[in-house]
Amino acid sequence: MDTIIFGLILASVLIIIFSQKRWLAVLSFGVAAISSLLLFLHHVTSVLPLEF
Repeated sequence: MDTIIFGLILASVLIIIFSQKRWLAVLSFGVAAISSLLLFLHHVTSVLPLEF
């Protein structure tokens, strides 16, 4: 899942650089930002099984 989202971020960067349509750049950035935020929230709430 992490690799897919990082690929999405890379794709959005390439769209932002090479696209002539501004709405496509904004949309791809928004999708990448929201998916990164959801991935962060998923990893923050997971419990680490540590025993000392």
